[in-house]
Amino acid sequence: MRLLEIVAPIALLATLSACNRYQGGGTAVPPKSGIPQASLVATVPLGQIAGGLGSTAALSIPNPYQGNPQAIEQGKELYVRMNCAGCHAYNLQGNMGPDLTDAYWRYGGLPVQIYNTILEGRPQGMPAWGRALTPDDIWKLVAYIQSFGGAEPVAGWDHARQGDQAGEGIAPEAAPEAPGNKP
Repeated sequence: MRLLEIVAPIALLATLSACNRYQGGGTAVPPKSGIPQASLVATVPLGQIAGGLGSTAALSIPNPYQGNPQAIEQGKELYVRMNCAGCHAYNLQGNMGPDLTDAYWRYGGLPVQIYNTILEGRPQGMPAWGRALTPDDIWKLVAYIQSFGGAEPVAGWDHARQGDQAGEGIAPEAAPEAPGNKP
């Protein structure tokens, strides 16, 4: 009994000392353009504030890791490690969280808007990861999401700013019943 009282705390300390918070990093080549400044990224409005931005500079921020195979692979590893699949599924098509492979984004589907959603979180369940992940790692997650084709291209920033338009985003099977459509 006495031996158990001595060994148990030592085993517990050894186990806990092996645990580390994710430190980020990786082997992807740093982007030539550098990581966008946080002050510029912070000027991006939430997606539901259509037309609420006076300057378009922030919306046109590209993902510095878009198309980088190493960064995409590291983004995939982060996606699994941070348990994003718990809400968005391993194929990114959604469980209790939304589908990340389609063109419907409540808070905006531009790379910088996806970045902000991961950084700051969103109401109704999306946690803020800004304290747990570096900006570099968040951009790698965005690159992974972009690799599935659901994000808007940076060239589409104007569309993202104006919000949904009447008649857009109608599922093909519902199109005949949509206002203005004739069967």
